[in-house]
Amino acid sequence: MRSLSEYIIKFEGLKQGTHFYEFNVGNKFFEEFDCFEFEKSAVKVDLEFKKQSTMMVLTFNFGGTITVPCDRCLDEVDVDVEGEEKLIVKFGNEAYDETDEILVLPQHEHEINVAKYIYEFININLPQKRIHFEGLCNQDVIDELEKIEQKQEIDDDPRWSTLKDINLNKNK
Repeated sequence: MRSLSEYIIKFEGLKQGTHFYEFNVGNKFFEEFDCFEFEKSAVKVDLEFKKQSTMMVLTFNFGGTITVPCDRCLDEVDVDVEGEEKLIVKFGNEAYDETDEILVLPQHEHEINVAKYIYEFININLPQKRIHFEGLCNQDVIDELEKIEQKQEIDDDPRWSTLKDINLNKNK
């Protein structure tokens, strides 16, 4: 995690007010979190860091493209990821776990590493289904999958085939 030191923000010497940070996230960033499923990634993260007397408000705006295997045909597909997430940082001695948006740091802390939050925010904003648009999947793979599916229907175990005819409607 040493290479993530560029994501450390030392807030102790910052004046109150709004500060801006920019990060460009690629594959090396994700590999630090043992995430190797992305073929290519390029995400720009803009961080608005508001330091107040009793807390800090971090607003993450990000957008970019991540290349992953298609869930349908396994060819590469570019997936757009974008979002805005907020993190409120307060100081105290007790943990606060009622919401994911609030982080309580010990009073003696003077810096925060935002890498973990960038990683989490990007991942929760990725679409669950990662597939090509209709008609753009590798047709050879789709055809093979259809053949396998048809073969499985033909090769059904005959011991179970009689169960298909059972009428589950007992109210007759």
